[in-house]
Amino acid sequence: MSTPDLILTDATVLTVDGADTVAEAVAVTDGLISAVGSTADITALAGPDTVVTDLGGHTLIPGFVDAHSHVSMGAPYVKHAALLTPPVGDTRTVKDIIAKLHAAKDRNNPAPGEYVIGWGYYPDAMDDDGVVTAELLDSEFPDHRVALVHVSAHGGVVNSRVLDDLGYTDGVENPEGGTIVRKEGTKQPNGVLWEQAWMQLMFGLLDYGKDELHAMLAEYARWGMTTVQDGAAEWSQVEKLRGYATDSPLPIDIRSLVIFSDLDKAIDSGMFDSTVGGHTLQGVKLIIDGSPQGKTAFVTEEYVTGGPGGETHWHGLANMGQPVVDEVVENAYRHGVQVFAHCNGDGAVDRLLDAHRAATEFGAHATAPTIPIHSQVMRHEQLDDYIATGFEPSMFTVHTYLFGDTHIANFGEERAFGISPMRSAIDKGLRPTNHSDYPVTPINPLLLLWSSVSRTSTGGVVLGENERVTPMEGLRALTINAAYEHRTEADRGSIEVGKMADLAVLDANPLDVEADAIKDIEVLRTYKRGVVVYDGN
Repeated sequence: MSTPDLILTDATVLTVDGADTVAEAVAVTDGLISAVGSTADITALAGPDTVVTDLGGHTLIPGFVDAHSHVSMGAPYVKHAALLTPPVGDTRTVKDIIAKLHAAKDRNNPAPGEYVIGWGYYPDAMDDDGVVTAELLDSEFPDHRVALVHVSAHGGVVNSRVLDDLGYTDGVENPEGGTIVRKEGTKQPNGVLWEQAWMQLMFGLLDYGKDELHAMLAEYARWGMTTVQDGAAEWSQVEKLRGYATDSPLPIDIRSLVIFSDLDKAIDSGMFDSTVGGHTLQGVKLIIDGSPQGKTAFVTEEYVTGGPGGETHWHGLANMGQPVVDEVVENAYRHGVQVFAHCNGDGAVDRLLDAHRAATEFGAHATAPTIPIHSQVMRHEQLDDYIATGFEPSMFTVHTYLFGDTHIANFGEERAFGISPMRSAIDKGLRPTNHSDYPVTPINPLLLLWSSVSRTSTGGVVLGENERVTPMEGLRALTINAAYEHRTEADRGSIEVGKMADLAVLDANPLDVEADAIKDIEVLRTYKRGVVVYDGN
């Protein structure tokens, strides 16, 4: 064995290997883990040029593998107005929103007619109901286009300039799969848009440069993330990331999912599963439905509270009809492309399962696990369908914390308490992951881990005590299980000899502290292939 370049000693090393081995020290050679064991044994491997770092009893874990988030959405938002409500941010009133939009306008200095953008808008959690309309935005920003992105990213509020750009005039019909909310008693749009009435605009807002990208990746690294997903990218965004990675290697790895409408372009490029400078084109992303907190998740049992535009007997919105889902899934399977599909509601899960079965009947078979992303308001018997079809769910337990009280109102306790059923999935033999969906919720993986263990809302309600998992199971969902779903289990996700030295140092052991203390654990340092990419000191 070559002399290690780096040795990390005096740690509680949670390897997350098959036996959940706990060690004391790790050696790194040429960016790979070369030995794991006791401090005495590993220190004895040091040569004259080996850097030996005493971790002072802190906890060493595999670098977190982001199961699902949005780099190409988060990077542009770095410079825009963050409108996040407590406990994530401090936006409480419409007055706060307007003040933050003005501050962003002053900071970014957009020319007349250009955009002023805010993100993370969540009126349900605001003290004054948070109602923002096109008229209000017109009066505050008469010379600019304005867009407020709902916290779900599946809707938002725009001013009249943007409504005119989109052709949303008085009396216009809703697009298929979308809702244009109207002024009460009229057909005139009030500025609030959902799903297919919104999506064409949202993707047009996602412009960023290399500086914003690296600021975004630095934020991921601050939270111990060493592999992240760009979870729904237009082909131009995939090409942009590949270009940046070709120019200079990325500090942490990015795995892109191309949006389903650009699948043929991606297939023709021959880029799938190739890696350059830390960038990989991983698979295709379908967006079958909307969000439960925005009342657009597609569910078979109607919402208790109706729809976002006051609709009754409301089941949410399906962004993709069954024939389109069938076509995309079959096309992906025939070309060996892994399928990831946004499925918040059980109706959306049904469409993905039906598309898989149809593709299989026509002789097209998945070459990797198909991933239903979110798997939130699902029927629990659908977990058996996941097993039968080879699906692996990526779940979203932080919803129980940040949006849990809203889900109880929208769905009633029985459905809300079963959201993201991770315990049931594990007990059935599945390997679920957990994700932030950033910028929908914070990147913080310790918050995600805590939410899977606690499932407690901001209002103090436990959403499904029988769906809680152990801290180790929660950690696996953020490391080795995510690597498995991404087909990278061979080189990351656990601390084992031969794998990349992607590591995170924590100030406490999540397996030992009280459950409620897990969310307060800090990341002290992050290593990517043995190189420090974040140091809290």
